[in-house]
Amino acid sequence: MKYLLFIAAEGIPTEEVMTVLQRECPLWVKQMEGRGVRLLGRELDLPETAATVRVRDGEMLVTDGPFAETKEFVAGFDLLECADLEEAVEVAAKHPSSWFQTVEVRPFMDGLQLGKEASAFGRGEDGAARPFLLIMWTGETSAVPFDDQAVMDEGEVWRLDVERRGLQVLGNALESPDTARTVRVRDGETLVTDGPLTETKEFIAGIDVVSCADRQQAIQLAAAHPIARYHAIEVRPFYSE
Repeated sequence: MKYLLFIAAEGIPTEEVMTVLQRECPLWVKQMEGRGVRLLGRELDLPETAATVRVRDGEMLVTDGPFAETKEFVAGFDLLECADLEEAVEVAAKHPSSWFQTVEVRPFMDGLQLGKEASAFGRGEDGAARPFLLIMWTGETSAVPFDDQAVMDEGEVWRLDVERRGLQVLGNALESPDTARTVRVRDGETLVTDGPLTETKEFIAGIDVVSCADRQQAIQLAAAHPIARYHAIEVRPFYSE
C-alpha cells in the first residue's frame, strides 16, 4: 500500500539542524530505498512561493501564500510502499526530520500509478520544465464534499487531460484525515498521535504533481480542476538549486 509522508517545518531550520539533516537524510534515503519502501521524494520551495487558487462563479481567485495559516508548513514529501500503516509509521520515525520537525503519514486511496515521469521527477530530472505540487484542501463545511462522485469523476477527466498533454507526473486522492498519523521523535522517544498535522477544520484531501513551463501554467491547471470550484488548491513549486 502506498503512503505519503508530509514533512512539516516551522520556519527555516537552524544551521545546527541543517547540518544534521544534510548528513542524515541521504543515509535514510539509501536505507529505505534499499529496503524497497521509499519510492521517491522531493523538497518543496518555501511557503511564500505558494499561491492559493479558488474559482467562484466562474472567476479565478488567486492569493499569494499557502492555504493554511499555521506555524507549520509542508516542506516536502516522501512516497512509500509499505505493508501497512504500522510499517509506514516506523519508517517515518526513522526519518531525520522527525527528530526536529513533524511527519504526517497518510495512505493514498487505491489507484495511484507511477510511470517514467514519476521516476524522472524522483531523480530530480526536470528538463526545461519545473514541477509544482497541487495540494487539494477541503473541509467538512463545504457544500460539496471532496468525495462526491460527480466531482471525483470530473477530477479523473481533468487528470487524464493533463496526462494527455504530458504535464502529469503523479497524483491521487488521499484517504480521510482520520487515517493519518503524526510522528515526532523527541529525546529518542517516538510520539505518534492520530490525525493530520494541521489543527484546522480544513485538511489535505489529495495531491497532484505537474510539470509546467512556469507558475502561471500551474495556476491555470489548478483553476481547471473541479476542486477549485468548491474548495481551494495550493500551488507550490519544488525546490531547485
